[in-house]
Amino acid sequence: MPWGVIMYGIYIVDDEKLVVDDLINSMPWLENGFEVVGSNTNSVTAIAEIIDIKPDVVFADLKMPACDGIELIKRIKENEVDTEFIILSAYEDFKASREFFLMGGFDYINKPLDKINAALILEKLSRKLASKNNKIPTIQFAPSQSSKFDDLVNYVTANFNKKQTLKDLSEKFSMSPTYICDLFSKHYNSTLIIFITNLRMNEAARLILETVTPLKEIAIFCGYSKYFHFCKVFKTHFGKSPSQYREEGG
Repeated sequence: MPWGVIMYGIYIVDDEKLVVDDLINSMPWLENGFEVVGSNTNSVTAIAEIIDIKPDVVFADLKMPACDGIELIKRIKENEVDTEFIILSAYEDFKASREFFLMGGFDYINKPLDKINAALILEKLSRKLASKNNKIPTIQFAPSQSSKFDDLVNYVTANFNKKQTLKDLSEKFSMSPTYICDLFSKHYNSTLIIFITNLRMNEAARLILETVTPLKEIAIFCGYSKYFHFCKVFKTHFGKSPSQYREEGG
């Protein structure tokens, strides 16, 4: 990849091929700076591949024959592979969940997947990996050598509270999705999703502190139809709930 592009590798392990295929095809990987570099339905085979490939993130099912998710993580850690782990599970297993987080696991997702929650986790992952690699996302306008890309950035900024997909932007500005992601990485050390979220959160914070607008109305104005989702994103971004942020003055 040119320009030191933010593109983190994802490896998926689940003994159900339908789950693997659904993850590969339905998640907003590219928008968040990720690409799937491998997958397997056999956990034992997956361990060897993960050690060889060294992906940035591993999505692993908790309950798998031969080697479950917790054992898989232990074996990979024994081989000193620096990767983040996300466990997928259709079961509520407090003991396994506790062990996973004590091992430094990143997050624990229940199946069937809530796509909104999963997308939020991807954004959190992207931020953590960017921090590990000293790539701090920014939203300050940085003119590029492409007027078409500058027009795209101005459009995204002006319409920050509207739904904008990589596919729609690609078609509107006649630029390939990969090239758009490359340019966001080069000029903003960011992904499209993080760039838009930063815009939304900055405006939300301003409205919370400078107006008496109800929080639910602020959420809707900033592009979040579900208040619960807005609160999760806001707390991830600022470390406080919207109500705490208003009460404490920032």
